[in-house]
Amino acid sequence: MIFKRMFWVCFRKKNIQVLLILVILLVTVYNIYLLGNSQIFDKSQKHLIMCHFQDKHEESLPELISSEVTENSIYFFETSCNHEKGIQLNLRQGCAIESAAFLNPDSKIFVLFLSPNFVDHKSHVIDTLSSYKNVNFRYINLRSYANNTPLQNFITSKTIFTSNWPVSHTSDLLRFLTLWKFGGTYLDLDVVLMKSFNSMSNFVAVESETAIASLVLNFSTDKLGKLIANLTVNDYANNYRGNDWGYNGPGVITRALQKICNTENISEMTKDKCQGFTVYDQDTFCPVSWKDWYSYFNSNTSAEVMKKINNSIGIHVWNNHSKNTVVKVGSTQPYGLIAQKYCPNVFSLAKIEF
Repeated sequence: MIFKRMFWVCFRKKNIQVLLILVILLVTVYNIYLLGNSQIFDKSQKHLIMCHFQDKHEESLPELISSEVTENSIYFFETSCNHEKGIQLNLRQGCAIESAAFLNPDSKIFVLFLSPNFVDHKSHVIDTLSSYKNVNFRYINLRSYANNTPLQNFITSKTIFTSNWPVSHTSDLLRFLTLWKFGGTYLDLDVVLMKSFNSMSNFVAVESETAIASLVLNFSTDKLGKLIANLTVNDYANNYRGNDWGYNGPGVITRALQKICNTENISEMTKDKCQGFTVYDQDTFCPVSWKDWYSYFNSNTSAEVMKKINNSIGIHVWNNHSKNTVVKVGSTQPYGLIAQKYCPNVFSLAKIEF
């Protein structure tokens, strides 16, 4: 009996020692993994935008100069650093750009990159868009671009490095800064136009009951446009939140218009109440909400969706949600039907999937 008890005590002690060794091993492995993959846990995610602070070189795109910009220019931004092998655009980005160039032939289209790399001449999308005389690919240096603007200190302090979504937040910054500098129209790279802007000026569109969209913005160079532009860039600089995805985009323009229109209620933002600034309803650019984004890819409800968007100026396909959803060439998926009509040259590059 005594030997049995001694054996049991030894057995338990041995098990405890094994458990302790296993715990130590697990803690060690976890720490090694944590240190080795610190970028995953680095909320700033600054490695995603390091190219924004690099200088251009001989093979870089031409740098944007103020003298080539006109008041009715249309701007797109590609703020990722995924261009080590040359500046590229995917088919859907190309579609957005072509639709703007196709429907607004008298407007200069500027596709602006922060990556100081060269053009990938093997990119069929770039070559196709280059056939439009009003499409211009340009590089901008973030630091010099912000010089002598309300956002200069924000850029030089590299506060953008604190963002959880630095690529998106840089895009937010650039749209407001560019319209502050030049006026004109900003569009997201997942907005397909279906109608010309013609003589439209000083306008935005509703995204939801509680927010104005920042996916399309037009600020004129008149007194009203400059007032809105000033409000937005100063709001961005003074109220920036790196841990809130929408606060620095839709949030900025929503707060600016709440001041201009003297109301917090978006449904009350009429042209009269907003000093002449136009706030288009949700159907104008966001006829399908982000919650229903799959409608653009659903052949079964194609007729219903196409009828719904019939009077829209453009559509937003909610790339953050839809980017991995396939459009089959030849299908009746609404996005494919729209692309085939409004960006025909880029869409023709898609052989099987768009």
